[in-house]
Amino acid sequence: MRLIHVDTLEIKAFSQQHVPDYAILSHTWGPDEVTFQEMSLITRMNSLSQAFTSQRSDDSQEGDASIVYESGAIMVAMEMLVHGGWGAGTNVPNTSEEALMGREGYRKIIQSAKEAKNLGYQWVWIDTCCIDKTSSAELQESINSMYKWYKESSICLVYLNDVAPSFGTAIDTQTTFEASSNAFTNSRWITRGWTLQELVAPTSLRFYYRDWTLMGDKGEFLEELSDATGIPIFVLENGEPSELAIAERMSWASYRQTTRIEDMAYCLLGIFDIQMPLLYEEGEKAFIRLQEEIVKTTDDYSLFAWRAVTSESGPASKSVYRGLLARSPLEFRDCRSVERDSTTCTFPTSATAIGLHLELEFLNDPKDRTRFLVLIRCNNSLNQRLAIYLKCIDGAHQYARVEAGSLVPIDNWPTGQTRSIYVRQKLSIPRDFFAMEMRRIRVQRRFEHHSVPPAVKIASVFPPSAWDPRTHELSISSATLEVFAVLFLRAQSSPYGTSTHFQVVVGFNRRSRHYWCKAMQRKWPHVNVDPLRWHAAIRKAVPVEINDPMLKDDVRHDIFVEEESGMGINVEVRAGLSGDCIGLQLLIDGFVKSA
Repeated sequence: MRLIHVDTLEIKAFSQQHVPDYAILSHTWGPDEVTFQEMSLITRMNSLSQAFTSQRSDDSQEGDASIVYESGAIMVAMEMLVHGGWGAGTNVPNTSEEALMGREGYRKIIQSAKEAKNLGYQWVWIDTCCIDKTSSAELQESINSMYKWYKESSICLVYLNDVAPSFGTAIDTQTTFEASSNAFTNSRWITRGWTLQELVAPTSLRFYYRDWTLMGDKGEFLEELSDATGIPIFVLENGEPSELAIAERMSWASYRQTTRIEDMAYCLLGIFDIQMPLLYEEGEKAFIRLQEEIVKTTDDYSLFAWRAVTSESGPASKSVYRGLLARSPLEFRDCRSVERDSTTCTFPTSATAIGLHLELEFLNDPKDRTRFLVLIRCNNSLNQRLAIYLKCIDGAHQYARVEAGSLVPIDNWPTGQTRSIYVRQKLSIPRDFFAMEMRRIRVQRRFEHHSVPPAVKIASVFPPSAWDPRTHELSISSATLEVFAVLFLRAQSSPYGTSTHFQVVVGFNRRSRHYWCKAMQRKWPHVNVDPLRWHAAIRKAVPVEINDPMLKDDVRHDIFVEEESGMGINVEVRAGLSGDCIGLQLLIDGFVKSA
């Protein structure tokens, strides 16, 4: 751990066993922070400058002109570096002390050291310049140690650079309740991901306005801080978040932000006492990894009490299929009152190659016999048990969370049937799966193993009102039991070859739980003709047996032979996901999306 000396501003490294008492800074980063390299350079230059000045003075007294000259020359070079003065056209960065002093980041270092010294400390830790961020190994170790460093600090100095001083009358100079409440509500410091652990971990905090005048100690603002952050007062007082449900702790970060997506997971490591490698560029996977690590250390199933953030609403929300883990803390936004069940789980949750393996208590869903209400061993502030919807997707042990935007409170405390299940985070939908809530047919390119098929483009679609050319999806009304669609396609074997036109008909029937596709080439009504006439034309065009649900795969794949090349164009309809929504995928060899 590196610390800054409050007098010399020199950075010194300490082993874990010999770390002295220190103050620590909590702040929000600006555009002109001082890095470890810059801070090291300026302190080295100042030290060399002082050394050569001292040497020049001693040598002058001894009368050695050559040494005095040499020292003077080196001193001039040092002065040029320390105080700027590089010639025009050089590429040397401006690391002069004057330039650094003009930066807000350096002023924060100076003021932090000053405040730490006034409070009786010789050392201060500041994240901007005490970590060498050019070293990935050091950065990883530091982020995994950050919570511990804040917790073990003697005092945490919180600098609110966007909060102006607000005083009462000349007699009453205490910050008013309203002013302090507004300060915590509106300050950027409250909204950042990294400052969450910086608020929770330290035993003692002092808040400072943007001019570094003292605002007050944490103990003076417990109610305001709790209101602004959602963190209970007793956690702010004793810094022990482990007593609370995982879902509630996640909710503290639900509206916080980080510059990098991955940091939304890494800033929570200490809150959940987790150590894990940092893999930048993995995006949302970092938060999934965090939850997978949490699962290994706890039987607190409130981790599954999130609600999906989705654009789907009404009946369409039922088509949202997910795994058991949330994508971001935002999905825990409504979990501030979630409490974990007091009973101990005897079946450990484990991560396997086929998904999370766990035991849960199942209840039949009175509204839908194809899914279950599954208790997740936690309750809300009204003492209602909380449940999520799960559906078996493979007829055996693989499940998906469905209607993932819902969290169901149950008033009584029924006893359900315990089942051992698997849930993949990245769902694998069986090709012949069927669900009443399927609401879209997505047209995609079929994977070709060897041949290069003709380029196939969509010319028009019936019904035109259901077609979205941006997403290449056909919507399926939840109120319709039977749906037909016709895609008018054009295949071209080469850029200058002749075009072949053909059609693919798709059928979907909720009553018989069946879907099919058929490729053909024939005349059709205009797409804007009465739908009843269209349905009659489709029934006439396709064989009767295609509607038999017992045929399944026999009617879910077809081949159209392109005339010029004689090459077959495969078409196939199967179940799958479009984003998070369950639906059908119409796969076509050589399909090319329209620009």
